[in-house]
Amino acid sequence: MSQSKMSNSGSKWRWGRRWRSCRLRLSSNNNLPSLPEELLEEILVRLPVKSLLRFRCVQKSWSTLVQNPTFIAKHLRHHQTKTKNPSILVEGMDKEGNFKYLLQSHPDEGGGVRIVDFKGDSMGRLFTLRPLTSMFACINGIICFSGVFRGHYGFVLWNPAIRKGKVVSYPNPPDCPAHFVRIRSCHAFGFDQNSNDYKVVRVVEHRKKSVENSITRYRSYFFVYSLRADSWTQIFGTPVQHNNIKLHSRCDEIFFNGFHHWIGSLNSEPGDSYDHHIIMSFDMSHEVFQIIRFPDMFFPNKTLAVFNDCLACIVYGINEYIDIWVMREYGVEDSWTKQLVVGHLLGIQRPLQILGNEEILLVDEKKTLVLYNIGSQEMKILQRTGYPKIFMPTQAFGYVESLVSFTGGDVFES
Repeated sequence: MSQSKMSNSGSKWRWGRRWRSCRLRLSSNNNLPSLPEELLEEILVRLPVKSLLRFRCVQKSWSTLVQNPTFIAKHLRHHQTKTKNPSILVEGMDKEGNFKYLLQSHPDEGGGVRIVDFKGDSMGRLFTLRPLTSMFACINGIICFSGVFRGHYGFVLWNPAIRKGKVVSYPNPPDCPAHFVRIRSCHAFGFDQNSNDYKVVRVVEHRKKSVENSITRYRSYFFVYSLRADSWTQIFGTPVQHNNIKLHSRCDEIFFNGFHHWIGSLNSEPGDSYDHHIIMSFDMSHEVFQIIRFPDMFFPNKTLAVFNDCLACIVYGINEYIDIWVMREYGVEDSWTKQLVVGHLLGIQRPLQILGNEEILLVDEKKTLVLYNIGSQEMKILQRTGYPKIFMPTQAFGYVESLVSFTGGDVFES
């Protein structure tokens, strides 16, 4: 056994022995007052996940409480609202073109970095992340990856805080319609608050090129996976089922307000080119698609975000400035408003994400992550210690740990 493994096992043994001893002392001293359950819960809900997992051995009721769905939801809400500077979960590519995932703490919290990956875990031998077409999202402390599992394409839901996950295979692909060729799949990961259910959407795109007008046409098929039901369903009869929509890069998407949003292009009439930029949204509760149009102006480069609790669009590539547009009333296209102009940003390549309402995560010309404070206009270069030597950031999310776990088949611990 290696020295590190011996150290880890020794640490776990000392913790277990310490809390067993503590419990014996508590149970043997009948004069110690017991806390009301309501007060005890209010104390425990404020603790980090790591501490709660250790404290399960104090007594059986604590272990039961930590696994209670109501307590798990309450713990998550508390830390989402009370965490001032959440960590940043960053996806990037190394020099071989493989994806790497890093958890970067906020500079005001120390700025440390650790790798979040399956390498070295029990799943590392069974699940391989897919390059270039990989899905990557994070909601409520759950990270969603796509990849290959036991020779089958699928995705994994993984909670690194409790080191538990679940692997799900994709449904059988639909037959290609006549004269169409399947070209790619797009995905979305979201949370249905009404049913307390996590869902994954799979969009299978087909392409057909017309010889007469040289216009490439697209057709998409939609599938939804429910974690609670642990099953896939295909969605029919959606208004965008046969609309010619081409979805853009997987980095041009965001989950907000119970909806997942992709940026895409629309071919309104036969013979048109795909130059009408739109947002295609999916309602995770009602499983309905909708098309949202941008303001009537040209956006050279853009990415979706959330700003001031509104769906937002970050427009960049205009000299060295960034425009932030917000949809003040969700779903109302006339409510798009230019909220903010940020600049002059020298050496910045592109924005990644807005963190809260005060900071923008940027990538500079050296592929380094930079945090820009909108109020103070201060820029901080995030610590690169722990990053791969060559690392190109592609996506980022705010990250708050949770106790959310999984049941059913192909559940694993790492």
